[in-house]
Amino acid sequence: MISTDETVVNLLNSNAGVLEIEPEVTMPSGDLLSEIKEKKPDLLIIDFILNDDNGGGLCHQVKSDSQLHGLPIILLSEYPSLERIATKFGCSTMITKPLNLYKLTEGLQNLGLTQSGQ
Repeated sequence: MISTDETVVNLLNSNAGVLEIEPEVTMPSGDLLSEIKEKKPDLLIIDFILNDDNGGGLCHQVKSDSQLHGLPIILLSEYPSLERIATKFGCSTMITKPLNLYKLTEGLQNLGLTQSGQ
């Protein structure tokens, strides 16, 4: 997960078992693309607002990279109007904030990333 939103980070960490994930939070700094390649995650959850950058741009970078283009990405945003253009960034799905457990579980299931979604 790449986020500066403490609420989202806490939700993921406190519900990791229910969500069937092992979250690792990365703060947006440095060469994120290299860090993602090194860690080889099964999924990226990226906040649209990332300090001086935006998650849409990072999503596009990941999807444009030959090693990472198949990586599923959930983009989080408090801007519901962004949903209609989110696919242009290359994200697999977008979830509007405030994030809740139901929306996140549904997103993971739709991507086939939970037992109940298989």
